[in-house]
Amino acid sequence: MNKQYQILVCIDTHPKSNVLLRAAANKSKETGVPWGVLYVETPQHFTLDRDARERVLRFLTVAEEMGGNVHSVEHRDVIGGIKNYVETANDEGKPVQTLIMGQSSKEGFFDELKASLAERMMREVRRFSTEVQIVPLVGKQYISSWFDRLQLRDIKLREIVFALISVVLAYLGSEILRMQTSDIGIKNQVYNVTAFFLVAAIITSLRYGLVPGLVSAVAGFSTINYFYVAPYGGFGISHSGDAVNLSVFLVSAVIISLMGGYNRAWNSSLSRKEKRSQALYKVHRLASDATDREGALAILHEELSRLLEMDIAFFLPPAVSPDTLELVYPGQTDFTSQDEKSLQLCWDEVRTTGHGTANKFDSIWRFEPLTTHNGEIGVIAIKVPLHVRLDASFGRLLSALADQAASILERIELTKMMSESRMREEREKLRAMLLSSVSHDLKTPLASIIGSLSVHNRMKKAGRLDSDTSDELIDTALDEAQRLDSFISNILDMTRIESGEITFDTDWVDVEKPLLSIKKRMRQRLANHELVVHLFDVPCEVKMDRMMTEQVLQNVIDNAVKYSPKGTQVSVTLSEEEGGFSYKVKDQGAGIPDGKFEAVFDKYERLKQSDSQVAGTGLGLAISKAVMEKQGGEITARNHEAGGAEFILWFPHMRKNMGAKQGAYDKERKQVV
Repeated sequence: MNKQYQILVCIDTHPKSNVLLRAAANKSKETGVPWGVLYVETPQHFTLDRDARERVLRFLTVAEEMGGNVHSVEHRDVIGGIKNYVETANDEGKPVQTLIMGQSSKEGFFDELKASLAERMMREVRRFSTEVQIVPLVGKQYISSWFDRLQLRDIKLREIVFALISVVLAYLGSEILRMQTSDIGIKNQVYNVTAFFLVAAIITSLRYGLVPGLVSAVAGFSTINYFYVAPYGGFGISHSGDAVNLSVFLVSAVIISLMGGYNRAWNSSLSRKEKRSQALYKVHRLASDATDREGALAILHEELSRLLEMDIAFFLPPAVSPDTLELVYPGQTDFTSQDEKSLQLCWDEVRTTGHGTANKFDSIWRFEPLTTHNGEIGVIAIKVPLHVRLDASFGRLLSALADQAASILERIELTKMMSESRMREEREKLRAMLLSSVSHDLKTPLASIIGSLSVHNRMKKAGRLDSDTSDELIDTALDEAQRLDSFISNILDMTRIESGEITFDTDWVDVEKPLLSIKKRMRQRLANHELVVHLFDVPCEVKMDRMMTEQVLQNVIDNAVKYSPKGTQVSVTLSEEEGGFSYKVKDQGAGIPDGKFEAVFDKYERLKQSDSQVAGTGLGLAISKAVMEKQGGEITARNHEAGGAEFILWFPHMRKNMGAKQGAYDKERKQVV
């Protein structure tokens, strides 16, 4: 039977398990061997919180999307479940060639003494000739040791001096006590003296850690032996009781130094975590304000460079080639071939490489993968100065910063995708509404034009067309043609305004001239209504684009005609208001529903069910609002006392033209009124 080897990656609820998936996919790509992912469902699985269970399901889904086979088995423990699967696969002729497992840092003294899950698994599958590849998780190459936890690497001379001074002070205190209590023979009562030196060891260890505390303990032991234990003035011990007392003191002082040093290290660790959390929060808060990737990268680069006091660079895959990396920020970075080699390894295997790691490649840069729950999105490079000590704490900080940066960049990308999706949906919605409007509202006046002219033609051929009927049919066709022209103009104008193709040419214009043009243009539309204009007593000019303002007035007056009963008035009042000029257009219709005074200016908006019976595209007021804002003015809507709607067109710049000839002005005024 031919063996079909496979690569198997074991995952759990660890947030960085996606790193293992990428490692398995890369291994499969290199060897041509198929890969799969295994999750062992133990009884503890059902005690996990919701986030942990969802995380496992997400990892399994990502594995399927990456081309891996997903396997889930039930067993009482993880090692037993993996072992059974490997045995079964070997019996079926599909042996596991490589078993990929993750390993996080060991925490605590007892964890360091026992083998990790991955290390125990290596012994279990050795007889199947299965290679176990251990991938460090959380991006750390340094395991936190007792040297790091007790801070044994940063011993300073002043700390040792403080320890010796504390012993000297303890000796002076003992001597003062001896002189005050000379009658009880303190030199023969070592246990009374030891209290001073224990206090010295406690203070030193709490202040400066384990090593200074031990120095204080040993120095105190030697001082007691030399001055207070017979034979005096030497380091010998002549009495067994003194030996026991000194031994008890030394053991107690060492234990106290250990406890004090560990307590100091723990407090220092909490302080570092607090500072790190504050730094991460600040970075997140500042970068979260960015709305695009370039802005977020600029903020992240500035803040991380200031926080670490190191050079930072971001590498992300281009859209055209997602399997490669390119420098996206800053614009230029000096990289050697060894740096590039380390960078590529970090991206390919999704693990920390470069300076201070096993994969250093003589690089002065350290590379941290930018990973999220959905996979890796890039690499952050940190140029680590030679004087910086690399330990577990520093590795955790860089890993946390990388995770924070990855989370921010992913959020921006997801926000961008959601925004684009909403824009596509909005465009489709607008397109559907426009098509509906074109198919109904634009076709209706066209049908009226065709019908009127067809009836006119048939009656003329039949000789039954009198002058009154002919005028009525032609007026109907002309009125509908003008309405059709208005619909098409609104659609085209809105398209041009949104695309920025329209340029506004503002100049000082007599406020009555736009009304004169509109009155002539809308003669047919106003046939069943009376247009009443209330003018200024003196000539007045406003800075406006005359053509576009006429379009706005026409849309607003046309809207008033649509929603007013036949035979009613539509009034236009010209007035000086709020330091500017305004046209106030009133109708005698049903008015605008409460709370809808802003909605009337939305595209395709119809406020009531009955509005669908009124012909139009719903673009007129939207165009009016856009035009007024482009000119620096505004248009508002409200209801007046009589119950109808009132639209106010306000312009900020106005001047009274006192030099105009009154005769010419009165002549034009008669034409408008």
